[in-house]
Amino acid sequence: MRILHTADWHIGKIVNEFSMIEDQAVVLHALVEKVKELDVDVLIMAGDLYDRAIPPKEAVVLATAIFNRLIQEAGIPVLAIAGNHDSNERLEYGAELLAGSQLYIEGTVKKDVRKVTIDGVNFYLLPFADHVTIRQILENEEIKDLQDATGAQIESIKATMNPDEVNILIAHGYIVNGVKDSVEASDSERPLSIGTAEYVDVNLFDAFDYVALGHLHKAQKVKTDRVRYSGSPLKYSKSETRHKKQHVLIDIDKEKCDIEMIEIKPERDMQVLKGSFEELMQNESEDYIFFELEDRNYVMDAMNQLRRRYPYAMGLEYTSQKESRESSQVTKQEAIEKRNLFELFGDFYAEYKANPLDDNQKEAIHQTWDQALKGEK
Repeated sequence: MRILHTADWHIGKIVNEFSMIEDQAVVLHALVEKVKELDVDVLIMAGDLYDRAIPPKEAVVLATAIFNRLIQEAGIPVLAIAGNHDSNERLEYGAELLAGSQLYIEGTVKKDVRKVTIDGVNFYLLPFADHVTIRQILENEEIKDLQDATGAQIESIKATMNPDEVNILIAHGYIVNGVKDSVEASDSERPLSIGTAEYVDVNLFDAFDYVALGHLHKAQKVKTDRVRYSGSPLKYSKSETRHKKQHVLIDIDKEKCDIEMIEIKPERDMQVLKGSFEELMQNESEDYIFFELEDRNYVMDAMNQLRRRYPYAMGLEYTSQKESRESSQVTKQEAIEKRNLFELFGDFYAEYKANPLDDNQKEAIHQTWDQALKGEK
């Protein structure tokens, strides 16, 4: 079977006050043409179809058009799940009817994970939900975080899974190989959990022949070629300017899993330009631009002037000023580390009260500290 793995379309996203809807339309319509060209059998969209729970009408119109083209023109099934940016219930509206047209959308978590079988290949659809919701649905009080929740869901799948068949998991989350730094995140990804760990260990997925992931915006594997993020089709933050945006093409059966990365060509790129104001004003570009000015002094109305030559300028910072602030912060930290507890408390008191500690107050603090140390012994 030939599968195209995509994710994180974020239709309707606005980056630094620029709507990305036109750029999204270009790459998504090109996606349909690529599906037809490559003779793809199934398309996966692994979460974050929209950028927010209540998408603007333009986003819904675009998503509908792309799904219609994939199913009616390309004639292939589409499997989509909800990500953390989507509204689970809204995304699932009409899902049972749409399944009759081979558009399989799973928005909400179920006690039994939904399985869709296409030409003998089993796809398990695991939409995103927080661990509290999953704990309630599974009625499992031992679930304390997303690791526990995902583990419980995977165990329920494995209980009925036939290991002799091709089994593919579609999931949305922060999957790591032991530690957070094993994968690369970006600034445009919203945290998945507040107050508990958001990371899930990749070893939970060993039973699957391929795991199609969404959430992280860089195309990358996690531990093995068979567990992958496709990444987002467009760059959505300054931290993504070095990404090579790609779709994942998979040719899979029980004996093999061949991976090919398909380059995405947007209408305009997103990049960082460095240099002095005068140097940058000698050029021009239609790309989305983040400027890093090397000028020592601030330039009056720099951004508006640059936008005359770079109409899609998104941001500007002075690197020399930033380096100076960072150096100052390091110096302050080093100075703090050289001072003892009483000196630091004295500094805090003087700043808060606008008066330094007098001798009696200093003596009282020393006595209190000595008593506290004796109490610990």
